[in-house]
Amino acid sequence: MTAPGIGDRWLRGEAIDGVAFAQHDAVAIAGGSRDGQAGRVLLLLAVAPRPLYLVALDAGGDLKVHQGALRPLRPRPS
Repeated sequence: MTAPGIGDRWLRGEAIDGVAFAQHDAVAIAGGSRDGQAGRVLLLLAVAPRPLYLVALDAGGDLKVHQGALRPLRPRPS
């Protein structure tokens, strides 16, 4: 049996060094033309040279965003 890869470990909720966000974390874009837009982390696409995520925007659509261009949002009340 082979050891699970980083992506599989991340999907299971394991902490990965240098990776700040987990799947479904609420985030906002910090900078650029989409500054302030909110969304949720769908996938971790890359770890090196810097973490890259696929984010589902609340306004619609998906966007690839580096970790440095994201900030955490507090979870919305249910």
